[in-house]
Amino acid sequence: MTTCKHQLLHIILAALLCALILIDSTNGFLGSSCKNNDKLMARRMSVITTNTPSSPMLGRSSCLYVRRSYDDKSDEELFAALLADKKSKARDATASPISSLDTSRYAHLANITSPSPSIKPEDIIPLVMISLKNNDVPDKDAGMKLVWEFATDTTQYVFRNNRTEFIESCHETAEEFPTSFYGVAINGQSWNIETKLNRVGGESGWIATQVIKTVSSDGRLRRWQWELRKNKRPPCLGCWKIESIGSSDRNGDFEARDRGNGWSD
Repeated sequence: MTTCKHQLLHIILAALLCALILIDSTNGFLGSSCKNNDKLMARRMSVITTNTPSSPMLGRSSCLYVRRSYDDKSDEELFAALLADKKSKARDATASPISSLDTSRYAHLANITSPSPSIKPEDIIPLVMISLKNNDVPDKDAGMKLVWEFATDTTQYVFRNNRTEFIESCHETAEEFPTSFYGVAINGQSWNIETKLNRVGGESGWIATQVIKTVSSDGRLRRWQWELRKNKRPPCLGCWKIESIGSSDRNGDFEARDRGNGWSD
């Protein structure tokens, strides 16, 4: 009789797990990095949630599967772990790409997803670079969507005001060219700001420039000169946006060092 009760308990728990996995199949209890939901029941595996140290963001989860012996508690523990992971993802879904950053330096940028007159030009570059490095947090292409929001009419006009086309172009460029801006911002090893923000015309100026240095995924250096502009008319009057991001050559120079002797003045 006791054995029958145990078998019945396992059947009920198995049915509950399958039903919940089917209901949440679009996202999965374990997120996009864990696609083996169908193996959980067969192998009686538990879930361990760990932080990903390679990213500047904390709180992003990956899943490790650990083989466990079959006993009466294994399904109950798995069920509890899955529910806890689901609740954690629901909390993270309301956060911006930068909101979990483990530093107080950029804490004031948390939850920013669009331009505002209150955002200083000095904050634009860190906001964009961190968001692109964590492009799919809290949802797919969140970083690129943020860049689109901060782009001036110049960029949006090039893409015919089509955000989807812009995002597709960013992905293609990042995958094909490691030293492109989106290649280094998304897949690069590091970035750092090299110069202070330069406001053309002083504190009242509406144009600002700044230079950063990046190291690509294959170890190549590039510098990038950002040009920011302050909106002088609605919509978003007084908001700082990105006009352009210019690349250096392979030596990190924005102008050629040697002019050669093939041409005369």
